[in-house]
Amino acid sequence: MMWLEAVIHWLHLMAAVTWIGGMIFTAFVVQPVLRAALDDTTRITLYRDIGRRFKTIQIAALCVLLATGSYKLFGLRESPDIFYSPFGYVLATKLVLVLIVVILSYRHSYVWGPQLIEAAVRPGPAMGQLAKKLYFWGRINLALSLAVIFCAVLLRFNPFY
Repeated sequence: MMWLEAVIHWLHLMAAVTWIGGMIFTAFVVQPVLRAALDDTTRITLYRDIGRRFKTIQIAALCVLLATGSYKLFGLRESPDIFYSPFGYVLATKLVLVLIVVILSYRHSYVWGPQLIEAAVRPGPAMGQLAKKLYFWGRINLALSLAVIFCAVLLRFNPFY
């Protein structure tokens, strides 16, 4: 049983690393390079192509995270009192943050991103405003994702007992 738990935990970590690592790489490597090298319309077209490819990876990572996270959460059912402890409060915070990250990721990939691509056909103020919105909320989403990781560290090392 210990091997199964280790594999589940490893899969959970790999999925989180893949998702958040992609966000960090995009924010701190891809975005600055493309901003410096390309005009707005070309950059947005390239972001669209990168986003489509990353979206597939992101969905796969999300599925792994949901499956492994649910398995790990189900394992806590044997100790229901744990949910009324500091551990449970951190877990609840992590789950709320995960929900917000998933909602923001959905909005980014399926609402704001397509709106920006559509606006790129006719560059103007609307395109600039949408680009700023995606940039701002993308950074917020990254910060919240890092907060999820911090909550996971707190849960793993459990300093509350």
